[in-house]
Amino acid sequence: MKRLLFLLVVMLVTLPSIASAHTELTTSNPTSGQVVKEDLKEIVLTYEGKIESLSTMTLVKDGEKIPLVSVTPNDNQLIGTVSTALENGTYSIQWSIAGEDGHPISGEIPFTVQKVVKEEPKAETKQPVTPKKEEPKKENSNQEKTKNDSADSTSNTKNIIISVVVLILIIGVFLLFRRKR
Repeated sequence: MKRLLFLLVVMLVTLPSIASAHTELTTSNPTSGQVVKEDLKEIVLTYEGKIESLSTMTLVKDGEKIPLVSVTPNDNQLIGTVSTALENGTYSIQWSIAGEDGHPISGEIPFTVQKVVKEEPKAETKQPVTPKKEEPKKENSNQEKTKNDSADSTSNTKNIIISVVVLILIIGVFLLFRRKR
């Protein structure tokens, strides 16, 4: 009986941690908060595990979607091809994938495009023009992580609560049978 109880406890402790493993974003190009100074032709998101074919991404600037030529899931990568050269400004990659386990996971990667604009020198001007220095907006680089962490923490909390309830039931049944002897 002790062996059976021990085996049940081991299974209850290990199974929730195995079931809660989700595919997470490991790297991206561009990275979160990156300032891109050259033309961006391709967006590459790399995940821990294989992603399903329903996975997608959207490029957004000022609330408007920027069309991508193609979005292709390839093993553990999601590759988006940019249709035109991106103008200077703040962009966001909004991605949504389905991991091997079928769970949908989504996130957002903010980045800024700040290409150097080459201007031809003009004829004499009466007043020297001083260029305004734009400071890139500091984006919260933890946005992506926060979304994933909140989904993982609720899943882990649920698994822990279920495990504790089942463990209490098993101990109760064990004590009940022990008293009857």
